[in-house]
Amino acid sequence: MRTHNSLSFTAAFAAGVLGVLVLTGCEKPKIVAATCRADDDCQVGYLCENYECVPREAKACELVLDGNPILQPSPHTVDFGTVDSQAALLQTVTLHNIGNCTLTLYEATLKDTGIGYTCDLCDTTFPKEIWPGRSIDVTLSYTPGMVRESVTELNILSDDKEYPTLRIPVKANYIGTPQLVASPSPIDFGYIAQGRLARRSVQLSNQGTGTAPITITNIALSPADTMDFALVPSMTLPRTLRPVTVDRTAVEVLEVRYTPRTTADHVADLVVTTSKGTFTVPMTGTSASAPAISVSPTMIDLGDVTLGTSTFRTITINNMGGAPLQSKITWGGMMFTTDFSTNPQLIPDVVPGQYTEVQVMVTATREGLLQAILNVESNDPQRPTVAIPVQARGVLGGGAEVVKLEMTFDNGTDNTFDSDVRNVDMALEHPFGFVCNKQMAMQNWGNYGQASWLAFAPKEEPERIILADTHVDGTYRVMVSYQQDCASVPTGLLAGILGISVEALVGYLSGGLVPVNGEDVADIIQNICLDKSSTAVSIKVYVNGMLTAEKQAQLGRKGDSTYALDLVRAQGVFSVP
Repeated sequence: MRTHNSLSFTAAFAAGVLGVLVLTGCEKPKIVAATCRADDDCQVGYLCENYECVPREAKACELVLDGNPILQPSPHTVDFGTVDSQAALLQTVTLHNIGNCTLTLYEATLKDTGIGYTCDLCDTTFPKEIWPGRSIDVTLSYTPGMVRESVTELNILSDDKEYPTLRIPVKANYIGTPQLVASPSPIDFGYIAQGRLARRSVQLSNQGTGTAPITITNIALSPADTMDFALVPSMTLPRTLRPVTVDRTAVEVLEVRYTPRTTADHVADLVVTTSKGTFTVPMTGTSASAPAISVSPTMIDLGDVTLGTSTFRTITINNMGGAPLQSKITWGGMMFTTDFSTNPQLIPDVVPGQYTEVQVMVTATREGLLQAILNVESNDPQRPTVAIPVQARGVLGGGAEVVKLEMTFDNGTDNTFDSDVRNVDMALEHPFGFVCNKQMAMQNWGNYGQASWLAFAPKEEPERIILADTHVDGTYRVMVSYQQDCASVPTGLLAGILGISVEALVGYLSGGLVPVNGEDVADIIQNICLDKSSTAVSIKVYVNGMLTAEKQAQLGRKGDSTYALDLVRAQGVFSVP
C-alpha cells in the first residue's frame, strides 16, 4: 500500500518530467513537450492540441493534409420573437470551425440597416481567424422602432469551401408597447366631511402602440387595511386590454370610495398588477378642514359701454378654508347674453389661504341694459354656489353698426360635458379673404373693421364673432367647419387615452389652459371612433342687438365645411340676402 508520502513523491516526479517546454535556467530545453488543457495554457502563438502546445501556423490549411475549414453557426436562425417593449434585446450567435484547419473570416455585415439591428462583429477589423475546433461569439442587438416585423440577414464571408457566404436569417416582430393609463390619476376626493361617502369611477385603458396587449391580473388598495378608502371588487379579472386604437371597448371601469372615519388628511394607493408590472394610482382625501369660498365684489356694474367696445372688472376668489377649493363659472339669468364672458373660463384649484382672479367682460352689441347672473360653483359645503349680479349699459356711439354672429350646433347636452364630442368651428372672412376664427381670434382689419372670436365652455358652444368699427362696404362670408364628428366617444375613455384627467380634457375642449396637444386629440378621436354622425348648425345674425337673420346648415362628417351665409354691408347698413 502507497503512503501519502509516496503519492506526493510520484506527483512531484511527474510534474518534473512533464514540465513546460521552455528553456531552463541553463537555457537548455526540457526533454518532454509541455502539457495543456486549453489554448490559454500555451504561450503566445501556440495552440493546445491533444494536450500539447503546437505552433498556430501548423494548422494553416495549406500545411494540413486535405485541409478543409468548415464554418458552422449556432443557432442557424436568430429569432427575437414577439417583442412588446422598446428596450434593446441581445442574442448571441456562435461561429464554430468544425473543420481540420484554420478558418479565415473576411467580412460580417447586416443586409438591412436602419431597422433596429446591430452586430458587434460587423464593426471590428478583418480578417479574423478561427482555429479548428474553436469558435467566436457574435452579439446581435435589436432595438424596436416602428411597429412591424423586421427581417434581415447576417452575412459572413469566409474561406469555407462549400459556403463562402453564410447567410443567417435574423427576425423580430415588434407589436408595439402597451401602456396602462388610469383616468383620473391621481384620484383626489378633495374635502369630504367625516362619515360621508364619496365615489369616483376610475377607467383603466391601454394607451400603447400597435396591437400589444396588457393583462390586468389584480387590483387592490395599499395599505390593505385602510378604513377610509374602499374598492368595489371587479368581477372581470384577469382582463386583457388591447390598445384602444384597436379596440375602443377595451376599458376596465372600477369604483373607489372614500368615507373618512377620522378628521384628518388621508392617503392610499390603488395598486394595479399587470403582465408588465405594477401600476400605482395615488388617492387623496381630507376631512380635516373644508374649503371656504369668498368672492369679491358681490356684484358688478360694468357701466356704460359703447357698442362694439369692451370693458371688464376683476373678481377675486379666495379660499379661506383648509382644503383645496375647486370652482367653476356658469352664466344664468333671464336676460343673459353672449355679450358677457369671463377670462379664464376654467378656474384652477385654489390652495388654502390663496386666491385667484377672474376677469368679467362685456362687449356691448346692443343698446340698453345688459344683465346676467355669474354663478361661481364650488366644493365649499357651506356655499356651493355664489351668485353675482352683473350688469352693463350699451350706448350708441358715433361709429358704424355692430354685428354679432352666434353659432350653435347639435352636440349633446349644452350645459354639461357628456359623451358627445362633436365640434364645429365658425370663421368670418372679410371681403379680401382675411379670417377671424379660433386660431386668429382678434383681428384688426382697418377700414373693414375689428373682429373678435370667442367660444363658451364647456363644449365650445355657442361660438361668437363680433364685427365692429367698419367704414367701407363689402361682402363678408361666414364659414362653418366640422372639426370632430364622433358622436359617442366616452369622455373617460378619451381622457384615458391621452393620459389626462376628465377635467383636463374638458378644459382642453373648452379652450382652457390645460396643455393638451390638439393633434393628439384629433388623431385619437379619428382613430377610435367608428360611428360617424352629422350635425345641424344654426347661425344667428344680430345688428346692434336686433336679430336680423338666422341661417341653417347641415354638416355630414369631419372635414366638411360650407359657407353658411353672406353678410353684406351696403351704404353703411348690414344685411343678409
